[in-house]
Amino acid sequence: MTDAVNTLPEFDEKQSASDISLEKKGVDGAEVTDDAIMAKEVEEFEERLQNDEATEDEYRVQEAYEVAIKVLSTRDDPELPSLTFRTFFLGLGFSAFGAVLAQIYYFKPQTLLVSTLFLLVLSYWFGNAMAILLPSKGIFRWINPGPFNIKEHVAIIIMSSTAAVSATAIQVISVQDLYYNHKLNAGLAIFTLIGSQLLGYGYAGLLQDMLVKPTKCFWPSTISTANLFQALHYDNQMTSKRVRLFWTVFCVMFVWEIIPQWIFPLLTGISIFCLANNHSTVFRNVFGGASNNEGMGLLSWCFDWNLIGSDCLFSPLWLQINQDIGIFLTYILMAGVYYGNLWRAKDFPFMSQAIFAEDGSQYNQTALLTDGKFDPAKYEQLGPAFFSATNALYLMTSNLSLGATVTHVFFWHWQDIKPFLKTFNPWNKTPLVVHDPHYEKMKVYKQIPRWWYFVLLAAAYAIAQATNYGGHSGLPWWALTVILLISLTLSLLFSTLAATIGFKEFNSSANGFYQMITAYMVPGQPIANMYGALYGQHPQGQCIAMLSDLKLGQYCKLAPRVTFAMQILGTVVGAILNYIMMVTIIDSNRDALLSISGTRLWSGQNAQSYNSNAISWGGLAPQMFGPHAIYHMVPICLAIGVFLPLPFIAAWYFWPKAGFENFSTPIILQYSCFLSVGINTSVNPAMVIGLFSQWWVRTRYPRWFTKYNYIMAAALDGGTQVISFILNFAVFGASGTAHNFPNWWGNDLSLSADRCALPDN
Repeated sequence: MTDAVNTLPEFDEKQSASDISLEKKGVDGAEVTDDAIMAKEVEEFEERLQNDEATEDEYRVQEAYEVAIKVLSTRDDPELPSLTFRTFFLGLGFSAFGAVLAQIYYFKPQTLLVSTLFLLVLSYWFGNAMAILLPSKGIFRWINPGPFNIKEHVAIIIMSSTAAVSATAIQVISVQDLYYNHKLNAGLAIFTLIGSQLLGYGYAGLLQDMLVKPTKCFWPSTISTANLFQALHYDNQMTSKRVRLFWTVFCVMFVWEIIPQWIFPLLTGISIFCLANNHSTVFRNVFGGASNNEGMGLLSWCFDWNLIGSDCLFSPLWLQINQDIGIFLTYILMAGVYYGNLWRAKDFPFMSQAIFAEDGSQYNQTALLTDGKFDPAKYEQLGPAFFSATNALYLMTSNLSLGATVTHVFFWHWQDIKPFLKTFNPWNKTPLVVHDPHYEKMKVYKQIPRWWYFVLLAAAYAIAQATNYGGHSGLPWWALTVILLISLTLSLLFSTLAATIGFKEFNSSANGFYQMITAYMVPGQPIANMYGALYGQHPQGQCIAMLSDLKLGQYCKLAPRVTFAMQILGTVVGAILNYIMMVTIIDSNRDALLSISGTRLWSGQNAQSYNSNAISWGGLAPQMFGPHAIYHMVPICLAIGVFLPLPFIAAWYFWPKAGFENFSTPIILQYSCFLSVGINTSVNPAMVIGLFSQWWVRTRYPRWFTKYNYIMAAALDGGTQVISFILNFAVFGASGTAHNFPNWWGNDLSLSADRCALPDN
């Protein structure tokens, strides 16, 4: 394969654009570029791979980004229609379905996510059914232009997956309504929802030349989805081994997941230590982990793919190695902090995200406020507040990771960032040069001019300032501007890691960072703190989501302007339906949402938690994180983190061939307290499966890895997510009444699922 395939984006100051894009005469006299020749060679290479004519070495994935060429096809048919009646009917239908469902379950005792793979499978069935059943002759040709194609399918998924969430702004709007008696009018609320997301799309548009088009930015999390799209639409459905493997594994997982999720919950976490002794709190803290906030799950094993997930099958090897190093540090640090009684650790639960009073009871945060603002006199009455020690440790490691990200990205990726930044210089006439076979095929479609995104960003900024003022947030215009500039910078850093290695565990830590920054700029105001976190973290998350969708569109050859339109349409539909459902639910169930326990149908737990976080940061930040406070090291860790990548950088200078460039300090640090929350029995099997797939299978069986690894990942997740959705309604209480499986040895409701002692909290 030509060397051009592996060429990274480059910027040559000595050559003009016409010099770089050299033209050559083909056999028929037509002029072709070097990139077109490279794309043709890649097509021939892919054909050999598909026909099993390539050698083992050609199948073998050496560099992580090679999966974009060896696993995915560059095939395209520009004549295929993407904006059809089916696209809009199914796109709007599934957008409405996902947005309404996501908003309902924000106010439910159970959590339910409408996953992308679930929507992908459903839309595939519905799309093909419409192609078969709808008339296609004469005037009906537009309604049914032929077989359901990949471009329609991808457009539907981008639109519906954008809408199928409860937007972060809904949390702010609902908390203001429920706890501060401030109800935003419909226009203000909807524009707050739309504006906070459009900011992220503006960021993404400015960053796409660097983070979407090049081969190096291969977005590992999109490979499996793109591979499934291509298998379903390009392969012969009756004879393709890939398609048969997908549906076989899909059906097996559909049946299997009923067992660990409902019939035999012990399979979600088997811990020999807890089976031997279910009274020891030490065993629970160290070896337990099948229940929420139970323990670290050391040496426990999980058979529930709903918990394990397919990340371990598609995440690059070095991402997983760095994660595993961090997890090994987690076992040491969490146990050391708790059993060393640092920050009075033993006075509070081993794992908890709550805030506690000095006597170990939960802190009465709402009693701190007078007219929605921090009251020092009430604080004197209530006394100091404390975190669980492991939660404080998590805040520290997250800030260390954030600081390290700045140094790591700017050092290791500066050669990519520098030419990209030069393109914003109005006097610079030399374009950024990208060599990528997928992008080469996209040149037949109209690209999105950069000025579109500047206009979008300016409009979103105006909407943000207007809604921030109209919503009486208490966040000054200058503070909002500072937060947005920080958000844009961190979007560049985190998107670079997501694009090049697949690291994406930064949403929760980034939210805490923006709460901390806002607390310093606007102390004592919880509502302002919520808006600061909203306009910091949410645009950042939306930026990464849109960049990922743009890459998916590039892999599946969906025109960039169609991808953009689907994102915007999904955002608008989702925002309107999110708001309508929120108002309907709050007006009908206000008392249930305000009560601590809620009812079997409705719960305000998510809004309560969001409000508590805002009070803790907006009201208590100086008392908890100030220079003389107990957790004063949390903000200091940001500065310390900046210097932590330097040892690896120095080692790389001295021993450039030793592989030190593969160690990522931000990832190691982010995972150094990864087990401080949630269910943790899935961690050990994910580590083993990941090494087995990305090292053993990739190096020993490269043909199988290239052809089937990513389709297997999609099948495992697809079957699991479809049956999980059904089980939520059928037996887990999503429809109003839960139906527990009868109590037996494998389903003992008096203990944690893994037979450990129940968690303290």
